[in-house]
Amino acid sequence: MSEASQPLQNLETQIEARVQAIRADRDWWPCRRGCDACCRHLAHPPELSAAEWVRVDTAVASLPAPIQAVVEQKIEALLQQSIEQMLSAAVVCPYLDEQAGACRIYDARPLACRTYGFFVARDHDQYCKQIESEVNDRGDDAIVWGNAEAIRQDSVRLSGQPIAFETHYRDRIKL
Repeated sequence: MSEASQPLQNLETQIEARVQAIRADRDWWPCRRGCDACCRHLAHPPELSAAEWVRVDTAVASLPAPIQAVVEQKIEALLQQSIEQMLSAAVVCPYLDEQAGACRIYDARPLACRTYGFFVARDHDQYCKQIESEVNDRGDDAIVWGNAEAIRQDSVRLSGQPIAFETHYRDRIKL
C-alpha cells in the first residue's frame, strides 16, 4: 500500500467498523455483499478521488482478460452516454456483474459504495428504497445512520476533490 493511500485505508477501516456495528444490531439490514440494488440505480456515474480512481483502475486491470474487456466496454458505453447526455434515470455501475448481482471490484470499491445504505445525507434524496421500506415497517428506532457529510469532508481532506467519471476517462473516447 502506498503512503498516499494509507489515510484512505484508515477512513475505510473506520467506515467498516460503523457498518459492522449497524449490521450486528440489525441482522435484517439489506446492505451486504450480494445486494446490488444501489449498483443498478446510480444517480450518476461515479465521482471518485484520485486515490480511489487509482485503486479502481488497478482492480480493473487485474481482472481476467475476458472480464476486463466486458468492464472496459461498459465503461466506454457509459462514457459515451454521459458525453452525449443520454444517461437513463438509473445508471448501472460499469463494475457490476449484472448476471451475478455482484461487484467485480468489491475489495477496491469506492467510499460511496462502502457507505451507501449506512451513511445518509440529510439534505439529499439519495437513499435506498428497500431500507426506507424496512424502516417504515420497523419504526424510526430501527435505524441509526452514519453522517455522509462528515465522510465526504474527510474524504476530500484526505484524498482530494472528487473527479467525475467523464473527466477520469475522457481520453478513452474519440470526440
